[in-house]
Parts: sequence; structure tokens; C-alpha cells
Amino acid sequence: MCSLLCLTALGNTPVQADGHDAVAAPARESSWNELKRLDFTVADRPALVIVPAKALPGNPWIWRTEFFNAFPMADVALAKRGFHVGYINMENMYGSPDAMKLMDAYYDHMVKEYKLSAKPVLEGFSRGGLFAFNWASLNPGKVAALYVDAPVCDFKSWPGGKGKGKGSPEDWERLCKVYNLTPEQAMGYRKNPVDTLAPLAKAKVPILAVVGDDDDVVPVAENTAVVEKRYKQLGGSIHVIHKPGVNHHPHSLQNPAAIVDFAFKAVGATPPTRVVCIGDSITFGAGTNQQERWSTRLQNALGDKYDVYNLGISATTLQDTGDSPYSRQGNYTIAKQIEGDIILLALGTNDTKPVNWKGAAAFSKEYEKMIKDLRANNPKAKIYCLLPVPAFPENYGIRDTIIKGEVVPAIKKVARKNKCGVIDLYTPMAGQGAKVPDKVHPNGEGHAIMAENIYKGITGKTMPK
Repeated sequence: MCSLLCLTALGNTPVQADGHDAVAAPARESSWNELKRLDFTVADRPALVIVPAKALPGNPWIWRTEFFNAFPMADVALAKRGFHVGYINMENMYGSPDAMKLMDAYYDHMVKEYKLSAKPVLEGFSRGGLFAFNWASLNPGKVAALYVDAPVCDFKSWPGGKGKGKGSPEDWERLCKVYNLTPEQAMGYRKNPVDTLAPLAKAKVPILAVVGDDDDVVPVAENTAVVEKRYKQLGGSIHVIHKPGVNHHPHSLQNPAAIVDFAFKAVGATPPTRVVCIGDSITFGAGTNQQERWSTRLQNALGDKYDVYNLGISATTLQDTGDSPYSRQGNYTIAKQIEGDIILLALGTNDTKPVNWKGAAAFSKEYEKMIKDLRANNPKAKIYCLLPVPAFPENYGIRDTIIKGEVVPAIKKVARKNKCGVIDLYTPMAGQGAKVPDKVHPNGEGHAIMAENIYKGITGKTMPK
């Protein structure tokens, strides 16, 4: 499971009985994703820590229990925002009692020697779920939260393969050996994660799970779904992010903003305010470089307490009946997974093409539908409806007469009805044809005007120079 992509290159050495005291020579320094990496040994096992350039107060950390550097999007994002990232090699130990001793030793080392927080966020990918859940249930007071991804929560499902999953006979044999169980005893084992959730619920440890709904290796129904149901019955807090149509791989989220937000809140830190930009080629920045785009200018002006996500896709329409609906693009799924605090909805320009335009009533209905869909993921999000920039007067079938006469009034009406903010980009760009070379896409100077108005719309302040 997790194939070669998830396998660590670190060695596999036996655990020492006196693992709590066995700490080896000074760490070896190297680089990982432009961050400091320190490698060392604990209980004769390879271990490491990723050190952020500027640690958050209290030295919070996320502890990857298996497959270090596989699908590391969340680890990289957290490390660049002040989290340490920890890992000790426990390959082929499947969350067994001996693995728990190793984790005790590593935890003690990180807290005492590196002065990291006494309550890390545990991260369990795939079989790493066995390590994360098992150690957390034994040490609920030492855990800030659990982030698990396609996690094994019952080893009868994987590697046992006793349900709907494929299983792995080789791993099942190894697991029984490290647990010191016969296959028959393993079938009756009652200390899998699905069985030991009560201590976590009592300690109010929050859980975030990310799963692929079509996982046939670690089936959701036999693992995460069981944990979700039982944890909620115990009064625990658990949120599951589903990835429709996704199998066991890929792990994590293409944009890990929701994971970053969860980890920050779990350790009592204030996460960056998430600004999600939904739009077409104008939002994407066609005809400009990255630094010229309004989303980049907005990020620079708002500062590091905000994360601005440009999810613009060229040629997309707001309407599902359009020739390229935004709602059917992968970026729309990402936009909903990010669960933005601020959502900037900048669609409508491509809807004015003759092939797409069915009238203001049809457009308004689709616009309102998207607002409701976005709020379903984050009811507290502040949504701003951006009035499109003018066309001068048209190109690519995009018509300014429709933008000005029908799209702009429709957006204003829908925004009022749904209690959304409105940011006018049409008026400040009117008469700025020189800044729109192809009559549709603003250049860098045009994006500067857009950024200034969006910044003011969000903050109520004039954008700093």
C-alpha cells in the first residue's frame, strides 16, 4: 500500500528495549523544500525534524507517522508558516506496541531537546493512521489534534483484506508477527483505532480526515466512516473531507489550505485569513506576469496574515449551461475545500458570448446557485461579487453591451438578495481602454486599478503604495 511513491528511503533497524534513553550523535543538517532539515537517530532509528525559518510562538509541530515526503503539500505549507515537521522511521511496524515505545522516545526527544510543543498535531497517512490513532489514544493529553489521510483504522480491513478491500497478504503476515498475534487472534483484536476512540473524545481531540470516496485499498466504509460515526456518538469533533471519484491515491489536497487552517486552530494559533479568487482568464491574469496580477498585488498589500488563492481558469462561465462552466473544473472543488474566509466571485464575462447568453434571469439563477453552493462549505464566509470590467467594446464574442446592460444589474440584484458584498470593477475601468490591449484582458496597469478597488472593498481602506 502506498506503493514505492510513499516508501521512505530511511533504514529499518530494530527497536531497542531502552529506547527512551538511546539518543545518538549530533544532527546532520541539510535542506528540504528550502527549509532546514536535521537528521539524527532516536532509539537507533533514523529520525528528523524540519525547522521553519521563523517558528510560531510555542514551537508547534506536526508529526508525520509514516511515509515522510509523500504528498507533502500540507507539511510544506505548515513548515513555511512556522510549524516544525517531525518524523521517526517505523517502517513495517503497523502501529504495534513496539512502535508505541519508539514514538514515546521520539516525543520525549523532540520536547526535551528541541523544545517543541508538548502537544503536536499527529499526521497519519494510510497505514500511518494506525500509528497516529494508537499513540494518541494512549496519550490523549499529549495530542493537539489528528490529521489523518485515507487512514487505516482497522487492520482487519487493511492489510487483512477481510472486508471489501484488496488487502495485502505479505503485510498481514508481518503485522501479525510484530503484534505477536496469530491470524485468528488478530481477527479478534479489540485495540484497533475504531475500538479506542473514547480517550480521544474525552480529551476533546479534534480530528480532520481526508478520504477518496473510491478507495478500494483502505475502504472508507470500513475505516474512516466507522471512526466518524463512533467519534460523533462519543461527543468528539471530526470533520471529513471527501474527494469524489478518488481512489487511495493521491493523498492530501492539491491546495492544503483547509489542513493548514485546522492545524493552526488546533494549536491555538490564528490561521491566515483565506481569500479565494474564483474567476476566468481575467482573474487568472492572461496577458500579465504573476507579479502584475490583481491577486498578487492584493496578497502583497494584505500581508502575511492573509493567504490569497488565485483559482482563475480561462474561458470559464458562471452558468452551468455555458460552453465551459467553472463549476465543472477541478479548481471549483479546490475552492470549496479551501473553505475561504473571503470569497471573491469574478465570473460573468464569458457568459456574454452569444453561445452562452440566455438572458439575465437564467444568469441570475445560476449566480445564486453558486453562492449557495459556496456557503454550504463555509456558511461564515464573506462573499464579494465582483462586477466585471468592461470590454472595449467586444472581442472573442464577449460583448460590453451585455456586460453593462444585463450582467452588472443582475449581479447587483443577486448580491443584495443574498447579502453579499459588491466590488465595482466596471466603473473604475470604464474609459481605460488603453489598459486593455485586446479589448477584454487588462494589462498590468489595469490589474493595478482592479487590485486597488478590491483591496478597498475588502478592508475599507486605501491600498498602500
